[in-house]
Amino acid sequence: MKLIPFLLLCLILPGCGWARIGDTIDELRKRYGTADRLHDEIGGLTVVEYEKPPFSLKFKLLELKTEGIEAVGDMSRTEAEVLIARNVPLESFTPDELEDGLLKQTFFVFFSKYLFNSGTKAYFLKGKLEGSKTAKVLIDTPKMQQYDKRLKGLNEKKELDNANIKIDSLEKPESTSEKSRASGTTPSVITDEDDDMACPPDIFRDRSAVSGGAQMGQDATFASMGTAIGRYKHKLYLGIGSRWNLKVQQSIHQIGVKRVVIRFFVKPDGSISQLDVVQGDPNSILGQISGDAINQSSSLIGPFPDALSSRYPKGFPWQLAFRIY
Repeated sequence: MKLIPFLLLCLILPGCGWARIGDTIDELRKRYGTADRLHDEIGGLTVVEYEKPPFSLKFKLLELKTEGIEAVGDMSRTEAEVLIARNVPLESFTPDELEDGLLKQTFFVFFSKYLFNSGTKAYFLKGKLEGSKTAKVLIDTPKMQQYDKRLKGLNEKKELDNANIKIDSLEKPESTSEKSRASGTTPSVITDEDDDMACPPDIFRDRSAVSGGAQMGQDATFASMGTAIGRYKHKLYLGIGSRWNLKVQQSIHQIGVKRVVIRFFVKPDGSISQLDVVQGDPNSILGQISGDAINQSSSLIGPFPDALSSRYPKGFPWQLAFRIY
């Protein structure tokens, strides 16, 4: 093993003082621009993705701060170590050679791992095919490692529960309505991209969920995701939901009102105005939390793309439903 001092790398790396671990969504946007993809996953994880040829970058945020990073692209081991050094706060890391082929993924083979004083771990993975130049870098803080461990346990439990349900169904098949209730989701369907007001998409949370287990209505659909407005609304929905999830998690036991619907107006520059609680109590904790989440997402995903600006030059009204069940 050899010790690589991070400070030495800082002397040769331009912009090394910019530590990406710990970045918020807004800080990532300032550094990389508008995200190509932004979505929430189980357990309060927010994933922000960028395409920056020759790399694809994925930032994993817990409580809206970057705790994990993935980078895939054409890179050598030296380039991977430079990338690792730039993305972790001022620390030294120790390379620890792994036996080639010891741990495998579908397209990559683990090659080297790097250990940091704080407990952060990083990995360099080589492309599985002979002669492949494509590689992957993984960086996970202790908090991200704990999340992965917890998620693995939840997935194993879910797999076991599903296995029991499947075997039970051999003797007593469930009806479609029973399956829908068991899933705990209520998909929102929009049939007309110019008339979403009749059925606003849901952002919701189960009171009995484990800490951080907020859900965001993954099945909600946006009037043809193939349209410019559908894609924009989807990104805005996820941006608002990521903030709402955290706020609800901090105040879940104080929330009494179960549902509010808020209407607002999205301007071409991406800013949000004219908030109006059209259903529910605007002075309730849920109403205030939901309104704050929308306000804090103003301008988050940037201005309209050209295709959307031409169709909605003055912007468009929209509304979202927020509920606790």
